[in-house]
Amino acid sequence: MTENNKDEFIEIARIKEEFIANASHELKTPIASVRLAAESALTSLERDDGMTKTFLEQILRDSDRMNELISDLLDLSAMESSDVFMETFDLHDVVANEISYLSKQNKKRIGYKKKKVEINANFDDISLAVKNLIKNALKYSPPEENILIQVEENDKSVTCSFQDFGSGISKSDQEKIFERFYRVDKGRTRKVGGTGLGLSIVKHALDRNNAVIEIVSELDYGSTFTIVFEK
Repeated sequence: MTENNKDEFIEIARIKEEFIANASHELKTPIASVRLAAESALTSLERDDGMTKTFLEQILRDSDRMNELISDLLDLSAMESSDVFMETFDLHDVVANEISYLSKQNKKRIGYKKKKVEINANFDDISLAVKNLIKNALKYSPPEENILIQVEENDKSVTCSFQDFGSGISKSDQEKIFERFYRVDKGRTRKVGGTGLGLSIVKHALDRNNAVIEIVSELDYGSTFTIVFEK
């Protein structure tokens, strides 16, 4: 084994260890909360103090959080253990399909004008990236604000942008948001949900397809994430 290969192996091992440690921590937090809420609900039933519903709602929220985290971990694992099969398909089909999975309320918040543009990529990877960018935009925008999705094509590239009107992201955070488990605002993330894996999944999915993700954001004015497919 060469020195370069040895260094690369050590770095990969370090990243895996760090990832497992972070994933374990993220799972332990809601599990502990579920246990505490369950114990409190049982006590509430015995005392008949009317707090049982509150504790059961907490259990439901933390269960949803664990389910989302496990789903994201499985998505990452599936990508890392599979080959990239490239095919030609309509990007509109991906966007429209992911919008169709949204709740009725969230569908009303999406502004999207249909435009058929073909790309050559892995369908599942791009679907995963689009799903997470839509979810991210909806989650971090005020509920009264719409999300704008736009597909464009020119001689050099095909782009798909996701614009929200949330609180925006600072320049220093923009450099880190694609790291696994990185959160811009941990307190706010806990409130709205989120695993800290969504944008890292997007970046990994696009890297596998020779596409890039760009961000334009300003504090208090929202963010625009744009997928770029070079021709």
